[in-house]
Amino acid sequence: MENKKTYHILSLSGGKDSTALAFFMRENMPEIFEKLELVFCDTEHEIPETYDYLNKIEIFLDKKITVIKPQKSFDHLYSILKILPSVNRRWCTPLLKTNVFKTYIKSKAENNALINLYIGIRADEAFRLDSAKQNQTQNIIEKHPFVEFGIIKKDVENILYESGINYPEYYKWRKRSGCYFCFYQSPKDWLNLYKHHPDLYKKAMEYEFKTGDDLKKSRFGWNTKYSLREIIENKALIENSKTQKSNKQYTKNLIELI
Repeated sequence: MENKKTYHILSLSGGKDSTALAFFMRENMPEIFEKLELVFCDTEHEIPETYDYLNKIEIFLDKKITVIKPQKSFDHLYSILKILPSVNRRWCTPLLKTNVFKTYIKSKAENNALINLYIGIRADEAFRLDSAKQNQTQNIIEKHPFVEFGIIKKDVENILYESGINYPEYYKWRKRSGCYFCFYQSPKDWLNLYKHHPDLYKKAMEYEFKTGDDLKKSRFGWNTKYSLREIIENKALIENSKTQKSNKQYTKNLIELI
């Protein structure tokens, strides 16, 4: 019987967990790492630090990263849908990332090939495995080495520091990887983007309505309550949120803002 062609693919996000998994596999699963393909799905709207970190990963691991991109850009999709993505209308993730990655994986699985897909889910978040299993097929099998080896968040930190690559630079001012205009950002995250990449902040502002009145009526901005212009105008309120909570009026205003 002819053996199936087998692929080993690691879904790389440019964040700490998937990066640590690649380094972990190099040290603990060398026979698989040698055949491992690192795949990054580029929305083309990532923050610069993510691209810098990906370049660093390639150098440290001496392994080229496969970069895949959506066939239709964010701007093209936005021109069709005419609505910004949000928590309740999260069209960006499937159209720019999830579906793109699935299409790539399925193309590899043609001719009955076997795909071993390595995901950076940690042992301390194993509850996520139930939903992950729903994506498996007969030819596409998800693998979770961190769960298997009992690797938790602290271990991930040690892997990154001991390897010398450390955390991505954006963790100094941002909680997660992803697009610069991610709607999951808090007002403080937005302000940090404004400080570190004012050009990207201004680009995000261009997607919103030009007048506050229009935004208040439609609520089609990045933030569910305030426009990016209003966040800048309330800069002092947001920056001092930890030091002035004793002021009742300040606290009331802050709750309304955030």
